[in-house]
Amino acid sequence: MAVLTVSCEMASVNGLRGTGRVAGTSDRKRPARRIAAPAALAWCVLAAAGCAPEPAGPPPPPPGAIPEGRSIGTAAIEGRARFDGTPPPRRPIRMSSEASCHRPGVEPLSEDVVVSPEGALANVYVRVVSGLGDRVFAPPAPPAAMDQVGCAFVPHLLDVQAGQVIEFRNSDPIVHNVRAIGAKNRVFNVSMPGRGKTVRRWFAVPEIVTIRCDIHAWMSAFVVVEAHPFHAVTGGDGSFVIKGLPAGTYAVEAWHERLGTQSRTVTVADGGTARLDFTFHAAGP
Repeated sequence: MAVLTVSCEMASVNGLRGTGRVAGTSDRKRPARRIAAPAALAWCVLAAAGCAPEPAGPPPPPPGAIPEGRSIGTAAIEGRARFDGTPPPRRPIRMSSEASCHRPGVEPLSEDVVVSPEGALANVYVRVVSGLGDRVFAPPAPPAAMDQVGCAFVPHLLDVQAGQVIEFRNSDPIVHNVRAIGAKNRVFNVSMPGRGKTVRRWFAVPEIVTIRCDIHAWMSAFVVVEAHPFHAVTGGDGSFVIKGLPAGTYAVEAWHERLGTQSRTVTVADGGTARLDFTFHAAGP
């Protein structure tokens, strides 16, 4: 039986496209090369993904970790993120190269700055930075999920806990891949060859991980990993709520991928709710 050996290095798109002329290749063959490039890229993604074995599941929580769902307090922090000024227009995403990405009646738009007509800002990650002491928390048992739908990652911003399993899904009838880019966690690049494909991964260390699809360059998202469960992502109305805190003083941080980070300090009593709003302004040039 013949054995096929595949390099584990990802070939770049530019390298696959070539320069338009190579020795022994006439200009008449260029259209065929352009047609073959996406297929070649998809094959390289599949090949590279096949080189890495499926990792084992996350390790068990350390001794003394507070189990998922166990209450440690009755205080809450809630608020809203808003954009001050005229928000940048959401850019149309051109998917003409992939007919399967189009959904009737849906115009795909950029998700890096999403502001409602009332000024509410979506996709802001709000987390408790300090005030929890030396408590250690076990991650949730149910997996989080990030799907690929209409050639977009859904949700655009996913918040999880360190050690929590994430199920990456492909609901499109075409090939995607999931490439995780981080500084502290194990990076990976896995193929998603068609509708119904799922893979499970997890991150061990808190950080913001960028998620991309190399086959469709406009597809990007973020997975934000935290050591505890006290975090939230603002929805379309800009609101968030963090419940189950013990009474105390907390440093709270709000992060947006384009508009930066803001920090506040808030004190909350048992059974009380502290209000904390964040106002973001247009990013500099």
